Amino acid sequence: MKLQTVGQKGGLYCYLITPFDPAGDVDHATLERYTDAIVNSGADGLTCVASTTEGVYLTEAERFAVVQTVCQTNAGRVPVNVAIGDISTRQVMHWADHAQKAGASTLMLEMQTYLPDIHFSDVLHHYQTVSDGVDVPIRLYNIPRTTRYDMSPKMIAELAAVDGIDSVKDATGDPHRVRDIKALTGDRYAFYTGLHFVARESYRYGAIGWEAAFHPLFADDMVSLHQLLLSNDPRGATLYKKMEPLFVFFRHFGVPQCIRAMSMWSDLSLGHARAPLPKLNSQQFTQLKSLMADLEYS
Repeated sequence: MKLQTVGQKGGLYCYLITPFDPAGDVDHATLERYTDAIVNSGADGLTCVASTTEGVYLTEAERFAVVQTVCQTNAGRVPVNVAIGDISTRQVMHWADHAQKAGASTLMLEMQTYLPDIHFSDVLHHYQTVSDGVDVPIRLYNIPRTTRYDMSPKMIAELAAVDGIDSVKDATGDPHRVRDIKALTGDRYAFYTGLHFVARESYRYGAIGWEAAFHPLFADDMVSLHQLLLSNDPRGATLYKKMEPLFVFFRHFGVPQCIRAMSMWSDLSLGHARAPLPKLNSQQFTQLKSLMADLEYS
């Protein structure tokens, strides 16, 4: 392994939604408060500038500033996972270099594609090149809905040859992927689930971590749910059932949009998503508010 094996420890990582002010600029004061609140809630780690955190909608200067704010505010209290995915290996290394200098504990890398003729040998070379060029572990991230490239269990098993990858985050929506990859690779990787609505099943098949966006409004229950599911405590099923309507709502209407909407009736408002990402319409907003009231989160 590389200098650290942070990802092998598992844990609950919060995807920090990037806050925007009324003018649409990154709100660093709110980001500092958000970071502090999540760390103080008992989360095991933080993730920034990734898919759900809308990193792709940031300029380079904004992206770098967000990473620096999160790392500086965190001040080494928990690991910070910084997303570095991009179309080219060269650009990935550019993001990785800054993330390491800012204090990232681990780097999350999905296989972004633009042209369709990327072969697995190219993928393997991509990950090996990045691994050879960084000094912190890589979390392999499979999110085919956005990348249009699906890492099959067999592919991920072959990527075990890249020493720098210490963990895998699965966001396919199929919890059986954890089971299948684990069957092929044993204890080679630590597994993280990436979607709220399959978390319970993912833990059952061997996940030891969860990387998900949440707001301080329901952070306490997220921390408890992770701990209960990890220990196979029967109370985890009860708490999951309670929260499941919220997770299903996220699935259908978008996690960033929902987190932003619910934040607006809290003292930590995250602002609106950048166009062309839509906001919840009035009916959806009302439905979410009612759901949060039922869960006693507002």
